[in-house]
Amino acid sequence: MALKLYSIFHVNLLYSSIPEWKRREVIERCLWPLLGLATERLVPIAIEAPAQTLDIATRLDPSWMRALKEAVRSGIVEFVGSGYSQIVAPLVPSEVNEWNLQTGKEMYRRLLQTVPALWYVNEQAYSAGIVEHYVKLGAQGIVMEWNNPRALHPEWNDEYKYYPQVAVGTERH
Repeated sequence: MALKLYSIFHVNLLYSSIPEWKRREVIERCLWPLLGLATERLVPIAIEAPAQTLDIATRLDPSWMRALKEAVRSGIVEFVGSGYSQIVAPLVPSEVNEWNLQTGKEMYRRLLQTVPALWYVNEQAYSAGIVEHYVKLGAQGIVMEWNNPRALHPEWNDEYKYYPQVAVGTERH
């Protein structure tokens, strides 16, 4: 079986080491070339960003947001949701997680005219209690890295990392 590669690029203008005054430069030197990778070189990619980052980008460089919106609309870029802000879900109350994801969903709809089918687990911090929030969103899937959960489950077959898995929440449906 051939390994298929899927690349998701995380975009976050609120990353702690990016001073506010450098955000325009990040858009120009990082986000435009990333978008160009898909639109000019026709490399299929996914871009994930908190809605708050998209809101900031809309104010700082509306042309980048228009280009992203068009790339998503045309299917050149898949947009992956993550919520309004990048928060560590297991560390905050359930209501905060629900608000963060629902607000992100509403802002994606407003800014990109779409709601992502795929959602990124912020900070790769999974807990069974967050699954219900993604179900309420109508998410078709969530994405996170493999290594940390695998380290806690030595009984898992290493080959599983090549296949989609089923997330188990606290609710049984």
